[in-house]
Amino acid sequence: MINAMLYCLANGYRFQLYSEDANFGTGKGWTEYFQPFCEEVHEPFHHKYNLRHQSIWRRILAHWLAFRTYGEYVRLSQDVAHEPDKFYHIPALGISCSYTEAYAMLARMIWQPQPEVQQKMKDARHRLSLPEIYSGVQIWEGNNASGSRLISGWQIIQALHPQDGECIFALADNYQQLEIVRNEFQKLRIVSLCQPHETGYHHQAYEHLSPQEKKESVIRLLISVDILLQCCAFVGTITSEPSVFLLKVRADDPCVTAIDCPQDMLPDCLTLNIDERAAISRRFVVRLT
Repeated sequence: MINAMLYCLANGYRFQLYSEDANFGTGKGWTEYFQPFCEEVHEPFHHKYNLRHQSIWRRILAHWLAFRTYGEYVRLSQDVAHEPDKFYHIPALGISCSYTEAYAMLARMIWQPQPEVQQKMKDARHRLSLPEIYSGVQIWEGNNASGSRLISGWQIIQALHPQDGECIFALADNYQQLEIVRNEFQKLRIVSLCQPHETGYHHQAYEHLSPQEKKESVIRLLISVDILLQCCAFVGTITSEPSVFLLKVRADDPCVTAIDCPQDMLPDCLTLNIDERAAISRRFVVRLT
């Protein structure tokens, strides 16, 4: 979404958002979790035809439906160009910088949670007893759909070079793996919002959750990301979207790194698609083992 926003802003197009059936929970879309920042549209054709990748005939049909709906030519998701090599000059927002810097600035502008979510973020920090200074990691089993090699939690924690007694917040999706890491680093205080029943992300299982269960899962993820946006050091992975978001937003911080990508390659790597990032990750992890 942020790439689409940058594309529109750089080219003078008006950005509109369709998100009400984005599988976030109860069907309200973006404003269920964040404050509105642009005009939202609700026409039903977007659900089926406003997609990023589709056949040429569906692309033509999508534009025909958009023209019939709005009475004018409308650019859709399929028309958005990803331009990481572009210099972005957007005076209205005070943006005059590279793609990486522009992405980070825009992401922080729209990261404005709804009051209900803000309160949950505050409550979670209190419940976890997070100190002012703490580190963060992502220990992510995922569904391994990208074919990337799994990296052990031990390797990720070690990459932080932690001191005894240090507090580390872990964005994790497998409680058993989290407990293994806690046992391996008993002199560290490793906290997380990962639930005892979680065994990795399984899309089919997520699809069968109730709307309220989906909402609670999304809120836990947003709280975790918000906590990691403020940690003093972070180690993530280039094969998981939460980590990629954090690595992009905090790209100018030398204490924010990826376990599976050399630091000098990271800015360029983060602009690649998931298959290309997974290939880099596999090659680099082999060197670690």
